[in-house]
Amino acid sequence: MKWFVYLYPKTWRKRYGNELMDVLEHTDKSFKTIVDLLFGIIDAWNMELTERNNYWIRIGQMLVFITLINAIIVLKVKPLNEVILVEQVAMAAVLIAMLSLLAAVVAFIVGLFKFGVEEGYSFKTKLLKTSVGFMGVYGIFTVTFLVLIK
Repeated sequence: MKWFVYLYPKTWRKRYGNELMDVLEHTDKSFKTIVDLLFGIIDAWNMELTERNNYWIRIGQMLVFITLINAIIVLKVKPLNEVILVEQVAMAAVLIAMLSLLAAVVAFIVGLFKFGVEEGYSFKTKLLKTSVGFMGVYGIFTVTFLVLIK
């Protein structure tokens, strides 16, 4: 019955695999136990796949929210034609853009060192997904800066 543990997702096995092995050693090998394990496998894979998709959805929602905030700021500040206010908002936008670029590069490099080159370039890691999110923030704030200074 221990081979059922290997049907669970890798991340789940890393966290709970040893505990499940211990429980299976002390549990009878009944039909109910096998059915429970199969439902657990389905549930673990469902959670694993949902989490992978939800991370991209959250990054997308964050970028849309940041874009809307920037659009509101540009629409409120740009028509005022107050040079000092426009310059201050433009400087804040460029500062945020540079910090997000730095965060994106750091997340990418940490991902390369942590997971290696091959897996570090894949979109399986949250670090690379986060890096792409920060690059999106960089792009949004760079466009905001360019609109404000024009």
